[in-house]
Amino acid sequence: MMAKGKLSFSLDGQTWEPGEAFGFGNLINDPTTRYHYFKNGAKARYVKIEATETAAGSASLAIAELDFFE
Repeated sequence: MMAKGKLSFSLDGQTWEPGEAFGFGNLINDPTTRYHYFKNGAKARYVKIEATETAAGSASLAIAELDFFE
């Protein structure tokens, strides 16, 4: 599970603009669905998600579901 990460946005898939960092708290003891609400909007065709920390320091990572709402 991804505990912390950062987002980047791109219109062409080549040039990336940094987005926001996020953190989801104690996922091991509370694995409920988490949400990140953007403070600022972004126009993008591509979104890059980079994990900066995994829950319990795990070496593997999976994302089960990802939704973006306007």
